[in-house]
Amino acid sequence: MTFWHTIISKLLHAEEISFDEYIAITDGYGNEFYDGNPIYNFKVDKLNKGVRIIQEEPEESSYQLLAWVQDTELSNEAKIDELVINLELTTETTFLVVDLINAWILNDFTKHRMQRYIEVLLNVKTEVTGMQKTEI
Repeated sequence: MTFWHTIISKLLHAEEISFDEYIAITDGYGNEFYDGNPIYNFKVDKLNKGVRIIQEEPEESSYQLLAWVQDTELSNEAKIDELVINLELTTETTFLVVDLINAWILNDFTKHRMQRYIEVLLNVKTEVTGMQKTEI
């Protein structure tokens, strides 16, 4: 959690954007859940947007990253637009997450534009990965 909090804080505080957690990652006694869903989350009230980062253990030599946008209902029955990012942590996926958050929060992409951007970004990732494999 500290890893992601540091990155998100640097990214958003530079633009003077305040954010808060919206999904509890601890039980009622302060013990952290260790299932990685979410490993980190935040919402920006003025945009009515949130980001949930789900982190899984690496399983392959190539890194995995999926992302999508969905409507999410909060515990107070309010709804937010949520960017969900499911990843295996690597340097590359960290930079991709920063890029996705930059588009979603700092550039304030609409849900439709963000979904298109995710598709393009993941297609580029696949092409670059394919090129790297053929060069070996």
